[in-house]
Amino acid sequence: MIRYCLSLALAVLMLFAAPQVVHADSVRDDIVTLDLSLEKWVETESATVAVAADLAVKSGGFGAARQAVKQDLEKISNKAAWRLVGYDRLRDEAGFERWRITAEARLPSGELGGLGAAVKDLGEAGRSYAVLGIDFTPTLAEREAAMAELRAEIYKSAAEELARLKAVYPDRGYRVAAINFQTGGMPRPLPAQMMRAEAAPKLMADGGTAGDTVAQKAELRASVRFAAEVRSTD
Repeated sequence: MIRYCLSLALAVLMLFAAPQVVHADSVRDDIVTLDLSLEKWVETESATVAVAADLAVKSGGFGAARQAVKQDLEKISNKAAWRLVGYDRLRDEAGFERWRITAEARLPSGELGGLGAAVKDLGEAGRSYAVLGIDFTPTLAEREAAMAELRAEIYKSAAEELARLKAVYPDRGYRVAAINFQTGGMPRPLPAQMMRAEAAPKLMADGGTAGDTVAQKAELRASVRFAAEVRSTD
């Protein structure tokens, strides 16, 4: 009886200790990597204009003065919506409230000629205006459109490279496994494209930029990975 139990125990032990043989192919990927870098010019035909309105109003008269500022801004240009982006209350003097209102609008370049003179002629006693700056940086929509075009070029280049791989290695079954974009190439504002308060009124009064366009360079880099399955029988 003891010998029978010992034999049974040894049989069970050998069953669990025996190596498991799996007859299957092992699969790995044969990888080809392609690094691409593209660029294009992003052009804009408009600029963000910042205007300051300095007010001196009697106590309680700010609401009416604010409405007057809105009407004056429409006289500067009605080709785009003016937005009041800043309110700064200054020190009261002799019963008056002093305010500075900052407004911005994205104006077509054709509207910039004579802008400085138009702003200077606005206002009346207790209300004056000045151009703070003119920013020719392309808009977000313009930059995003440029990046979308660059991505389309990346996809096209990847497809062309895949076709070349398949032509050279027709039996490998290459495919696009991944495309990794590096988004650090968005265009950034350049110092020369921002006119500060000192230069803007004179240039705008002369009409020097009327109808001009300003461009920035956008860059996009991508790493394209092509893969083909390689099977080996163990």
